Amino acid sequence: MNAEARDPVAAPGDELLEAKQVAALMKVHVATVYRLADSGRLKAMRLGSGEKRRRGFRCWASEVHAYMHGSQIPTEEAA
Repeated sequence: MNAEARDPVAAPGDELLEAKQVAALMKVHVATVYRLADSGRLKAMRLGSGEKRRRGFRCWASEVHAYMHGSQIPTEEAA
């Protein structure tokens, strides 16, 4: 997962989500969330030590929304 620094103070209305919550929001399986995070496409963090530690997974809600917005397929305007 990305280890990029982020301001520890969340933006108003932003919250840390667990992997299950991210999966529910994106309507995907929780394993997909882990794959996206491990590949670096979804910015997330692990709390605690150990590379395989899944219980400490957290992701900012704003990062999930940004990923989903960036993944949209552009629609062509009707002529």
